Amino acid sequence: MTAPRSQNPSGRLWRRLLGGLLAACLLLLLAAALKQGALADLLRRPLKHQAGFAMHMIDVGQGQALLLTCGGQTAMVDTGPADTSRQVVNYLLKEGVRELDYLFVTHPHSDHSGGVNRVVETLGARVLLIPEYLSEEAALTTAGDWVGKTDTQIAVTRADDRYTLGDAVITVLHPEAGNGIDDMNDLSLVLLVEYAGRRLLITGDLTENVEPTLPEIGPVDVLQVAHHGSYTSSTKGFLEDVRPTYALISCGKNNEYGHPHNVVIARLEDVGARIYRTDEEGTLLVRIVEGQIAVTSEH
Repeated sequence: MTAPRSQNPSGRLWRRLLGGLLAACLLLLLAAALKQGALADLLRRPLKHQAGFAMHMIDVGQGQALLLTCGGQTAMVDTGPADTSRQVVNYLLKEGVRELDYLFVTHPHSDHSGGVNRVVETLGARVLLIPEYLSEEAALTTAGDWVGKTDTQIAVTRADDRYTLGDAVITVLHPEAGNGIDDMNDLSLVLLVEYAGRRLLITGDLTENVEPTLPEIGPVDVLQVAHHGSYTSSTKGFLEDVRPTYALISCGKNNEYGHPHNVVIARLEDVGARIYRTDEEGTLLVRIVEGQIAVTSEH
């Protein structure tokens, strides 16, 4: 004869509660993992599948090349040096870019403009936008050499000009027409990009000579740190005005200039910026989706 089982309703109840709690925890962990995986998958998708706005700071060593995408439209700000131009074109093709709507060249130094010929010849750009330097005629002549016999239109852009990129708006803050500036770095286009309440500031190689003359900008979410993090830029007063949440620096590993300089890193840390560098982390990606912003890197 089998002995009757011990009856312990209280013990069974606790086991059920504990089992339910563990199941709930597992579901929450699974949901979090799926959400994280979905976000990671979203960040890996090529341009044609991306929602929202993206800025890619392509790792071109000691130079700068930015790709902006929004609403199916694309723009580049600088192209990096000539010796990385094939790498830049391959990156654009990988991201699904077949033609640029805009190509901004902040200034004609070769580490920012050396790849213009290859980008224009391979992919094309509807319009090439440059600042006025020396004279408008000189600027147009240089740009004409870049675009060659392609169909790319050339335009000199100035402070207060505005361009739409999908739902994003790009406003030129500097330089003005007839600026009289003869330092190429200080002629760098300064662009304020606004999308879904977020603000990104692109400064090229602008130096401390011009930073005080800029209009009051106010806090930005993302700052492209000027001149690869040189101590000649990113003054305390300027950084206290823009107070970036994220500071992105494009520079080469072990570059001969020592960029970024420690004093600039310290200034950025003083205003609470989270610092990302291409020499340490490779290509950087800023994504804004439904007002939420994230910065990731290739490494």
